Amino acid sequence: MTTIADDPAASLIDPPKTAAAAVSYLRVSTREQAEKGGTDEGFSIPAQREATRRKAEQLGAGIVEEFVDAGASAKSSDRPELMRMIQYVKANKVSYCIVHKVDRLARNRADDVSIHLALQQCGVMLVSASENIDETPSGMLLHGIMSTIAEFYSRNLATEVTNGMNQKAIGGGTNGRAPIGYLNVRKRDELGREVRTIELDPERAPMIEWAFKAYASGNWSVSQLHDELTSRGLRSLPTPKKPAKPLAVSTIHRLLTNPYYKGDVIYRGTRYKGNHPALVPAEVWYQVQSVLTAHQCAVEATQAHGHYLKGTIHCGQCGSRLIVSNAKNRHGNVYCYFVCSGRHSKRTDCTRQAMLIEDVEKLIKDYYTRVQITPAQQDALAGMLHHEFDRLMAAETEELERLTTNRDRLESEQDRPCKRTTPTRFHSRCSSASRTASPPNSTK
Repeated sequence: MTTIADDPAASLIDPPKTAAAAVSYLRVSTREQAEKGGTDEGFSIPAQREATRRKAEQLGAGIVEEFVDAGASAKSSDRPELMRMIQYVKANKVSYCIVHKVDRLARNRADDVSIHLALQQCGVMLVSASENIDETPSGMLLHGIMSTIAEFYSRNLATEVTNGMNQKAIGGGTNGRAPIGYLNVRKRDELGREVRTIELDPERAPMIEWAFKAYASGNWSVSQLHDELTSRGLRSLPTPKKPAKPLAVSTIHRLLTNPYYKGDVIYRGTRYKGNHPALVPAEVWYQVQSVLTAHQCAVEATQAHGHYLKGTIHCGQCGSRLIVSNAKNRHGNVYCYFVCSGRHSKRTDCTRQAMLIEDVEKLIKDYYTRVQITPAQQDALAGMLHHEFDRLMAAETEELERLTTNRDRLESEQDRPCKRTTPTRFHSRCSSASRTASPPNSTK
């Protein structure tokens, strides 16, 4: 008979009938950890599985279900396998939830409390294979301390990583993956230390350099440049998950606006001088920006087309506005259509096909020929119009009378003669002075 000691997976396949049921939760934070060593689970997941298996043996329990989140951060509780585990323990009788460490379950104190309460409500005891936590007061105290330490570790690590990335950018280093045309390279210095640096991609760098110089001439559009680069064989850099493929037009536009190619590094909105080799001279890069600005486009956006019905008609299926779109066939003939903006921008699930503008104009014309009003409506409209005209005429007459009165008043004031009068006080003062003055030739 095969025992758990003989076969570590026996408790998962066929747990003892008399053993208490337990579930195990395993987690690593990144996909790199999950795939380390070229295996499907890396090194950490099997180590956690072995630790939880031994803990289940100590408890006399059998692991009936295993939940693995490979490459999921514990900063958030929105993890698929964690959510599935909560639903499983709600639907099945489970005694224990075994984790390798408390920080495998959560690195956030609030999430830890909510997950622990959800397990308690289902009658499940949380057990750590590496820490002595249980439902006793001392165990709950240790659980709280370990959860707080896990949260502090996570927040402190994030701060340290941010500071390190900021310092690397200040020194001209490249954070993350270099853009197309460059390669992230790992080397060893004379002391055997690993040095991560950036080098030009010998296959793609010449094509990127040509693209900048060609667009700076002003003779190419972004879409034409995209077609030419695709025909020359420009492909994205392959990864273990994604094969090489042609670039999109939007990628070409972002490439042309990226200052990394002239030797600069942008981090958090701040520009630093990079240590990597510049692919194009600064004057060529600035000329490209001038051409992009002159074209007044982002990825050669289609020209705005005007029409007298534009903005007044809507899709009968989803209610979105109809916009004008011009299509050109292989012979160069242009056909004008009205298309649903909801379907065009994929905001709705509308299936309305494009309609020729000529057909829409005929439909609108036919519709207005069918629009009729009843005699009662005609009388009502006539009465409203007459009343409005009378009101406007009365207001106009009153305004005309007011303006005429003002004109007459101003003309009367203009024609009135100007009469100069001597101030009374000055006249009386002069009169009294003349009476008191003696004649110059008077004798005694």
